[in-house]
Amino acid sequence: MDYVSLDLEWNQAYPEQLEAVQKRLGTRLRGEVIQIGAVKLNADMKIVGSYSVIVRPRFFKRINRHVARLTGITQDMIDEGKPLSEASESFKRWCGDDFAFLTWGPDDIPMLEDNFRAQGIDGGWLRRVYDLQKIYNRQTDGSNKQRSLEFVMEQFGLPQNLPAHDALNDSYFTALVAQKLDVPKGVAEYDLKNDLSDGVLLSDVTGDADVGQAGYRTAYEATHDASVSEPTCPLCGADLSFPDRTVHMKGQKYLRIMVCPEHGKLLLDLRVVRNLNDTFRVRRTIRVLDGATEEKITARLAEEAATPRPRRRRRRPRREIGEAAVTVEQGENE
Repeated sequence: MDYVSLDLEWNQAYPEQLEAVQKRLGTRLRGEVIQIGAVKLNADMKIVGSYSVIVRPRFFKRINRHVARLTGITQDMIDEGKPLSEASESFKRWCGDDFAFLTWGPDDIPMLEDNFRAQGIDGGWLRRVYDLQKIYNRQTDGSNKQRSLEFVMEQFGLPQNLPAHDALNDSYFTALVAQKLDVPKGVAEYDLKNDLSDGVLLSDVTGDADVGQAGYRTAYEATHDASVSEPTCPLCGADLSFPDRTVHMKGQKYLRIMVCPEHGKLLLDLRVVRNLNDTFRVRRTIRVLDGATEEKITARLAEEAATPRPRRRRRRPRREIGEAAVTVEQGENE
């Protein structure tokens, strides 16, 4: 199997464009890819090829000043770039049949998927992805810190002799870091279903109308859907028990403690987000419960229990205006 180190540069929409384009498309599009850069490593982790293409944007056609200053990509360059459909097809051929993507951080593939979805391009071949940042953390200090690529290159003594914020250069830097790690081992551990390197056991989204799912009508409906709020254990499939109710934290965040007979206490984390069509989606994360979060939930439950709920006032039956007027008139005549 080959490894393809991938990096992207994308154009950011000006505020007046973003909402209008997203509503017209009916899908999320946070930015539009303007450069794809990649470096291929073989099974022995030797660099065997590179790929770079400038992409002509279809929706955010005017280069953002900040993006141009950061990347060095000009308006003339993107005007002469390849359409995404053509660029993606040539990139797919270059990647080959048996490969996996290596990225530094979680952002590039979702951005490419959003762009493919907006233009009706098949993105099924983008699914085999490994975040090299996680593999680095697991094989070094075991932390969950999001180290920059520059930081790690300096740690490994790798020369940064090319301009950053160029997709090809950054994918090359990522490939150099990959050569310093045991990537095959990292990939094998990454594939384990019970990989607890960051405590996350499951992460998914339900009701995402921006990508074609049926959204929830209300936030309450999103958080009380039993298929979302009453899962089984992601590790063993066992039924979970729920010792306490769901607590509402700050914003649209909801937490609940769950208990697996075999794996102990887990945390259900629900985040509700509004879709473009004013329905709602819910991002669900299940992770190992840590002590600090458990204390926070327990304190919140105690706070809610100590706060008396306001009594609802019973409304008197409402009389029609006409009925009231007749009663007054009768009183005056008497």
